[in-house]
Amino acid sequence: MPEKIYTVSEFVGAAKLYLEDGLGEIAIQGEVVEFRKAQERLIFFELKDKSSRVLCFMMASELKTILEEGMEIRVYGRASLFKTSGKFHIRVREIELVGAGALHKAFEALKAKLEQEGLFDVSRKRLLPRFPSKIGLITSSDAAAYTDVLRVMKNRWSGVAVRFIPCSVQGPGSIAQIVRAFEYFKEQEHVDVIILTRGGGSLEDLQTFNSEDVARAIFSSSTPVVCGVGHERDWTIADFVADRRASTPSHAAEIVVPDRREVLFQIDTMCINMEDNFMNSVTQHRTRVQESLHKIEYAVRKETQRIRDVAANFSQTYKIFFHRLSTKQQALDTMIARLTQHITHSLSRAKETLKHQRTLLHALSPQSTIERGYSISRVAGKVIRVKKGVHPGDHMETQVANGIIHSTIE
Repeated sequence: MPEKIYTVSEFVGAAKLYLEDGLGEIAIQGEVVEFRKAQERLIFFELKDKSSRVLCFMMASELKTILEEGMEIRVYGRASLFKTSGKFHIRVREIELVGAGALHKAFEALKAKLEQEGLFDVSRKRLLPRFPSKIGLITSSDAAAYTDVLRVMKNRWSGVAVRFIPCSVQGPGSIAQIVRAFEYFKEQEHVDVIILTRGGGSLEDLQTFNSEDVARAIFSSSTPVVCGVGHERDWTIADFVADRRASTPSHAAEIVVPDRREVLFQIDTMCINMEDNFMNSVTQHRTRVQESLHKIEYAVRKETQRIRDVAANFSQTYKIFFHRLSTKQQALDTMIARLTQHITHSLSRAKETLKHQRTLLHALSPQSTIERGYSISRVAGKVIRVKKGVHPGDHMETQVANGIIHSTIE
């Protein structure tokens, strides 16, 4: 007899723990049947083969691909039990499509969706820096792509810093790792350009680079992205979203860093062109300077001759001018003498006339008359010339030689 008796909940809990810890992470491949959603948050489906079925469960937000009835898929997760019903199921963490048909269908559906949203627009793609100093590299440390990129960079342009973030490039967890690498470069460490790369493979091997999460991580990157996946014939969703697509990992490195030999050749060519342009410019300016000197020399000679002609004529001109000036001076002196004599005579005559007028004015003035014994009487300021101009009681002022006499008419 068993030593312990379990309650149903205890048994389900113990079995659940045994399954999850005992089996650990598992991968199961089968055909999708009974696919359904519950409450828009939960997804249920069954995987079957020829003789068995197993229930699978996952969150709707975790589904990163299209699932349809009859698809062949591979799920990654843990075996477990529902506590309430005790039913056995697989708690799915990640799904991979199996088979070229399903993969191609999912690829075309996602491509159409992202293209409609504008993730592939050429207008949003950024130019790569001509001479990057720090490059971000996202790939697997075990992949040949890693060594190819570093080798090409070293051969073409030494001295550039490479910040390498190792990630899985296929299989469970690879999508999340690549997304976290882009988040790291966006939030924690700035680089001039990012290379996302891996070697070639089948459509199934390249599922990670055909995922929506990786595509959106590339689109959201604040740094230009070069994607080099597989071989020339391999095209992934990541290639369409990236700012530049490289046919191989080595090609990605060639796109990102310049070739020192080409740069040196360009510098030499530029120096030769600059020297040629300089010599051509010197020759052109020398010709222009010589032409200008000839013009200046001609102008100086012409002006010098003109000055000499003026100087030769100056003596004769000066004599004529001085003679005319002397004649004018004599005429001016004569005019001044005549004017002075006329003014003097006019002033004398004016003085005599003024003296005579003053004597005459004094003799005829009222004051002079009064001084000879006469007087002037006024009533209300009016001079009294006849008797009838006054009346008894009027106040009268009489002006005599030495003052005014006031009286009243009786």
